[in-house]
Amino acid sequence: MKIVCLKGGLGNQMFEYCRFRDLKESGLSGVYLYYDRRRLKQHGGVKCFDCFDIGRPACPWRVSAVVGLLKICRGLGVLRKLYDDERPTAVLIDDFCQDRRFISNARRYFSFRPEVKRMRADVAEQIRAAACPVAVHVRRGDYLHPSNLSAFGVCGADYFRTGIQLVKDRYPEARFFFFSDDMEWVRQQPWAADGVCVERNGLCPDYVDLYLMTLCRHHIISNSTFGFWGAYLAAGEGGTNIYPKRWFAEPSWADPPIFPSSWIAV
Repeated sequence: MKIVCLKGGLGNQMFEYCRFRDLKESGLSGVYLYYDRRRLKQHGGVKCFDCFDIGRPACPWRVSAVVGLLKICRGLGVLRKLYDDERPTAVLIDDFCQDRRFISNARRYFSFRPEVKRMRADVAEQIRAAACPVAVHVRRGDYLHPSNLSAFGVCGADYFRTGIQLVKDRYPEARFFFFSDDMEWVRQQPWAADGVCVERNGLCPDYVDLYLMTLCRHHIISNSTFGFWGAYLAAGEGGTNIYPKRWFAEPSWADPPIFPSSWIAV
């Protein structure tokens, strides 16, 4: 038996779902997805099945019972081989599964639902009409909380200015589309003056931004899995994708091995 915990925001859920599918398609029997209600609730609940045209796997009661028992074992520090993600014997996989080994089929899994594509048709049309559309994802919001700031940090104005200039040097016809949970801050930046600030419509869920980002040719992302997926799922080949060289503020945390070799660290 293998049980992958689904938790966190949409970007994390997508990595975890890929891990689940990777295990199932490897031929293993007894592979399940467990919904960690507490850690999902902190980020607005389960979103990946509303966003993408994929079915929601069932979680039988016995699976929840096994997870409960293994979490008790983890708390007591016993039977480590059953919940240590690094061991092939692990039953409970409770990490964030952020590894490019598991996402090679992500484009096959993550097809946006038709209703998601219709929600901001006006912005989608602007992006398609641009000769060289560039998505700039600016995440601040929850990262500004003191407990998150020391661990994750936020990308500063210099990072975005450098990335935007790099893209402009390569593509003078570039048209920048800004996506952010702090659009007021973005509007105050000189490098955003000529771009399109895509305001979040209160009636639209945040994953509509994810869909719109995938329509862009090139991407400049924050240290966020949400922005990562916006660039990774983009349909066009050969795009310029820029990500922060320092992914985490916490110096003891290693960068996740998720970035294609063609992406540019700034």
